Amino acid sequence: MDIREFETWVRRLRPSLLSAARRMLGDEEDAEDAVQDALLKLWIVRDRLTLYRSPDALATVVVRNLCLSRLRERQTEALPLPEGLEIGSSQSADQPLEEREDHAWLCRTIRGLPSAQMTILKMSQAEGMSNQQIARVLGITETSVRTALCKARHKLLEELKKR
Repeated sequence: MDIREFETWVRRLRPSLLSAARRMLGDEEDAEDAVQDALLKLWIVRDRLTLYRSPDALATVVVRNLCLSRLRERQTEALPLPEGLEIGSSQSADQPLEEREDHAWLCRTIRGLPSAQMTILKMSQAEGMSNQQIARVLGITETSVRTALCKARHKLLEELKKR
């Protein structure tokens, strides 16, 4: 599926995904975040979507699973990890300790951003997408993309100043 096909598909499917997420989560903002996360995951595998019998059903399952994860997060309280412990870290022992700590701090800080801001920041920085492309893929306005990026960068700057 190329970019244009994906954008058309998202425009058609997004309202029903949002409706399903709203029903499950009962919160407009959480529903928006879940749908955006799902669309990001689907964007990453867009070239393989045509291999599925029903990409629409796949999208619905992805949204449902993300909603269930959010509901579980609400019910359970996360246990704090000891400072400096990274789960699944594949960093080598030769890297300087300071560099590993900086990287771990940045990852924790980015993960601490609201889901929509984190998603948009990753699309902008990691994938090099323009605001216009992000807006089309996620089915939101460019103003919303700029606002989310600005808030995410401002939050990262605030946390950096605290550090």
